Amino acid sequence: MKKSMQRWKSILYNTSFALNCLLVFLLMFEKGLVVPPWVQTIGRMHPLLLHFPIVLVLLCIFWEAVSGFRKSITEEQRNIGDGLLLLASTTAVISALMGLLLSKEDGYTQEVVAWHKWGGVSISLLALGWYTFRNSVRNTKGLLALASATGIATVIITGHLGADITHGDNFLLAPVSKEKLALPVLFEDVIIYTNMVQPILKAKCISCHNTQKAKGELVMESFAALRKGGKDGALWDSTQENFGLLMGRIHLPMENKKHMPPLGKPQLTDEETSILYHWIKGGANDTTKVAVLPVTDTLHILATTLFNTIETDDYTFKPADESKIKALRNNYRLVAPLSLGSPALGVQFFSAVQFKPEQLKELLAVKEQVVTLNLNKIPVQDEDLATIAQFVNLRKLNLSFTNIKGTGLQELSKLKELKELSLSGTGVNAASLSALASLPKLTQLYIWSTPAQNQNLATVQRQFKNTKIETGFTGDTIIIKLNKPLIENEEQVLLQPVALKLKHYVKGVTIRYTTDGTEPDSILSPVYKSDFMLDKNTTIKAKVFKPGWISSDVTEKTFYKAGYKIDSIRFVQPAADEPYKKMSAAVLADAQKGDQNFRSGKWIGFRGYPMQAILYFDTVRNISSVTISSLVDINGFIMPPQQLEVWAGKDLEHLHLLKKINPEQPVKEAPGYLKGYELNFAPVKEKYIKVVVTPVAKLPNWHKGKNDKGWIFVDEIFLN
Repeated sequence: MKKSMQRWKSILYNTSFALNCLLVFLLMFEKGLVVPPWVQTIGRMHPLLLHFPIVLVLLCIFWEAVSGFRKSITEEQRNIGDGLLLLASTTAVISALMGLLLSKEDGYTQEVVAWHKWGGVSISLLALGWYTFRNSVRNTKGLLALASATGIATVIITGHLGADITHGDNFLLAPVSKEKLALPVLFEDVIIYTNMVQPILKAKCISCHNTQKAKGELVMESFAALRKGGKDGALWDSTQENFGLLMGRIHLPMENKKHMPPLGKPQLTDEETSILYHWIKGGANDTTKVAVLPVTDTLHILATTLFNTIETDDYTFKPADESKIKALRNNYRLVAPLSLGSPALGVQFFSAVQFKPEQLKELLAVKEQVVTLNLNKIPVQDEDLATIAQFVNLRKLNLSFTNIKGTGLQELSKLKELKELSLSGTGVNAASLSALASLPKLTQLYIWSTPAQNQNLATVQRQFKNTKIETGFTGDTIIIKLNKPLIENEEQVLLQPVALKLKHYVKGVTIRYTTDGTEPDSILSPVYKSDFMLDKNTTIKAKVFKPGWISSDVTEKTFYKAGYKIDSIRFVQPAADEPYKKMSAAVLADAQKGDQNFRSGKWIGFRGYPMQAILYFDTVRNISSVTISSLVDINGFIMPPQQLEVWAGKDLEHLHLLKKINPEQPVKEAPGYLKGYELNFAPVKEKYIKVVVTPVAKLPNWHKGKNDKGWIFVDEIFLN
């Protein structure tokens, strides 16, 4: 047994010694080293093997340290230590040789790889030397401590450098770095590149495209590096069909070797692909804020689901006592939580005539919880700013058209959380604004219709480095376009007839509307009057007109008559995708309409096969129409249904087709919208209704996701 063990020790030692000699030889002549393709496959096994020497070296250090600091070492302990040292030495040199071969492939910056390479070589030589002189090391505690400390330090440093090469710079310490610990950005401050695009690149791309490991000579760690591109050219080009190389590689079939990210790496989600696509389509700017985009823009919609606003932020302070909040409310002052369950309060004053400074001081009872304060057109004086400055968590303050002159603005410098401040229509000048320059989080400052607007604004802007100063619009001779009218009806599901409520803030305008799907005009379309009642499925389109002004864009909203109550509803087959496969079909009959955020929990999505919903009634119903409320977001792969069908019968085994329609499909990209499909048929009295909504099997060739499966999203089914 001893002879057999000794023979294996000899074989392993000689193998390790020979391989270390080969390693040193290759390093000496590394510049002339050419690695053929079949040898590259050996080098690519480096990530597979490297964990073995790491574990074995650390295990050796532990074993030798524990054994070496005892008064005596048994023969068995020596044999175990010898075996561990030999295995560590052999696996370390093999891993180092593989790493050397791998480093010769394209995409690795040799200056950066060098430190990791020499660290691996050091571990290999240390393990071999430790075994060779193991008896001397064991008998000299100082030498044992030095070898152990050197081994641990070399393994940690070499492993850290390797992780940076594979996963990007500072991979090990990233979770505790300042960047990682930074507070989450709010929607109002979101920069599309910094807060939406860059996190995707860091998670899915930078592990292969960083300064240490630049595959294809492409580095994606900064916007400048992105614009530079790689050896295949620029990453994006808005004049090309697929917007360039980046989107083209993402949309290649998974099995294509040029598909990015490569097979086996974490893939981009539909949402991440959409963010990159629309960022490039919009010009791929590194400074644009999402808040300046139209509310119908896809990136704007996506950002509302990803980021909190001032109103919906996760505040950590304690909520105010409900009795205090109730006592502070009156006919001229509203105090209410900004969102359901939030401790943050919003305060708004309504009557300038009834206002007294004491009413502000009364709010000090909830000074920690007040986050937004609206004093628009309230006769607040500079003296009152000292009271406002005590609302330590104030984020948004509206002092527009108040009696502020600017002499008390220095009080507001105490509001370290303030992000938005409106001083429009007040008497502030450029000099008084300088008192606000020290506010660390101020990002929006509104000063239109103030003396400051016409003074040395460039100097003011230099003081406010991180603040956008809004000065409004000047141009008295320009014809201005009217903004859209408001549809004030909050309910979209009509349980009973309600009056249509249209409103516009410009005096003297005429609001016209239609209910037949056409766009209102200034002559034939009916003029809005408050006596128009909504009592059936109706799509309202409204537009504002005024002589000397450009007419507004169209406001559109669809109202649905609730009709018969569905007693029970189930899916023949649940949705295949998370989180929809866990959702109950009851969401389609809860009279809760969704908006354009399909992640709100009010929508259910299907792709790959139809949504089939069975509707049950306790008694036979006389039904003549079924309306299916859906969402269309072409950029989000959510298309109109390929087909809609309604079946009915007195038992589930004998259903007959009542109506089938094939909605028109889009032929180009367009903003998202809500759409109700009404299927009318001759009245029937049946106990069971089956609704079938079929998604498009493949997205069209003009779509960025061509050949992918299309989605359908439904939030409600109405029967009348």
